[in-house]
Amino acid sequence: MSETSSHSRKLETRDGTTLHSELWEPEGDVKFVVCIVHGQGEHVSRYDQVAAELNALGGLVFGADHRGEGRSGGRPGHTEGFEQYGEDLLDVLRDYQAHLGDARGPDQVPWFLWAHSMGGLITLTYLLDHERDVKLRGVVVSAPLLGLALEIGAVKEFVVRLLAKFFPTLAVPSGIESNTICRDPDQVRRYDLDPRRVKKVTTSWVLAMERATERVEREIRKVTLPMHWYVGTGDLICDTEATKRAFATLPDPSANDQTIEVWPGYYHELHNEPPELRAPVIAKVHEWILAHTQAQ
Repeated sequence: MSETSSHSRKLETRDGTTLHSELWEPEGDVKFVVCIVHGQGEHVSRYDQVAAELNALGGLVFGADHRGEGRSGGRPGHTEGFEQYGEDLLDVLRDYQAHLGDARGPDQVPWFLWAHSMGGLITLTYLLDHERDVKLRGVVVSAPLLGLALEIGAVKEFVVRLLAKFFPTLAVPSGIESNTICRDPDQVRRYDLDPRRVKKVTTSWVLAMERATERVEREIRKVTLPMHWYVGTGDLICDTEATKRAFATLPDPSANDQTIEVWPGYYHELHNEPPELRAPVIAKVHEWILAHTQAQ
């Protein structure tokens, strides 16, 4: 694998929130650029292996911790709406477009998004509002948060909705158990010991997530950008069937170069499954990105 260099940066969103970001650069020429959009209760630094593998292919990789996550500013686990996350993503893309310069900008080399879990929901919301604002060659969506596989319970859901009316910033446990993210014990241990994880979300976040999933289900058919979605049937966090239903609403996926792949038995973080299981998933994504890097 080629040597890579990485460094962190701070950037400011339009409402003044400071976001922590990471940039991984390949050793040689940049053939494509990937922005990582991470999930809830994690941060972009968890994607160092994904970034290194893309670097080895000539990809420049960057991404930011969402507001309220990792080392970014903002109230932990809180948002007023996923459109806010989408605006942050636009700010991140524009900031890096300026930082990288014209030679590595989207008019010269292909830019992609690779989004996971809550990052998938953020990215799909972003595309509904900003699909053409920054030139993208395509989007990879991993196990998007379009429904919960976690059992919430009617009583708990009612209580959260009630609390949200009076205490929108009240923090409640996210409910994610570490042993449900993947089947690689080293990755689970790393997740357990990670001091940057935000383990709670606010009641406002819960309602915002529900509104966003409903909006994506209604409007995702408007997105015409090339996309590759993938999910695992063993996902115990996000609802695989909800993702399949949402994809099925796309009016003409073949004409728009939009595909979905279902990996039998795979857990939520397909990129963190044991090496022999993650390898074909990563290879498929690399193949898709490289094919679309060459396409005009």
